[in-house]
Amino acid sequence: METNQINTNSTNEDHTSPNHPLFLHQNDHPDLLLISKKLIGSDNYSSWKRSMMIALNAKNKLQIVTGEFAEPAISSNSRALWERTNDMIISWILNTITEQISNSLNFVNTACELWKELQEQYSQLDGHRIYQLTNDIIQLKQNHCSIEVYYHKLKGFWDELDAIEAPYNCTCACICENGRVNIEREQRKRGQILLMQPLPNATKAYSMLRQEERQRESIITKPTISAALAT
Repeated sequence: METNQINTNSTNEDHTSPNHPLFLHQNDHPDLLLISKKLIGSDNYSSWKRSMMIALNAKNKLQIVTGEFAEPAISSNSRALWERTNDMIISWILNTITEQISNSLNFVNTACELWKELQEQYSQLDGHRIYQLTNDIIQLKQNHCSIEVYYHKLKGFWDELDAIEAPYNCTCACICENGRVNIEREQRKRGQILLMQPLPNATKAYSMLRQEERQRESIITKPTISAALAT
């Protein structure tokens, strides 16, 4: 407990500074809607969480939600301000959750507890959703759409699959099991775009395919232009 309190108030930062997590702007209010999408359950939890993390970080409140900015002691001078900010964040989170879910969360005391409870309920591996995404990736065809449209559809599926599966942490320099699994995941994605050795990353593969598509377009249009000039 002592360590957390030191992390919170060790520097006696100015709470009126916009850079302080407890700072509230004059336009902040409980009915504020940080993102437009609503959490409906495990089907969209990953994308909802990502959007909320971006919005909360932009508000400089993500540290409170994750617990990095610890709850101050009851006797702390910043306790009242923390309670006000905490309640504000809870309101913001509940505003982006469907009523069916939010009704059971109204009595959670802290934003950090609320965030953890949502994660425990909806972040578990959803086998059915993983199957759907994998199938969507396999079935997705370019057909008559451009490389750009095709790539962004495919990347959207990849990003959601990555968010659900949550890549294993690996910070070591060796080739450990977690590192191997992460590499295999990435290679499966690349292999669906371009079969090359060594495999390029997805962005590079997209750039190469986009360039090829433009070259094809120019080849098709040149005869038409030449024919028009001939007449």
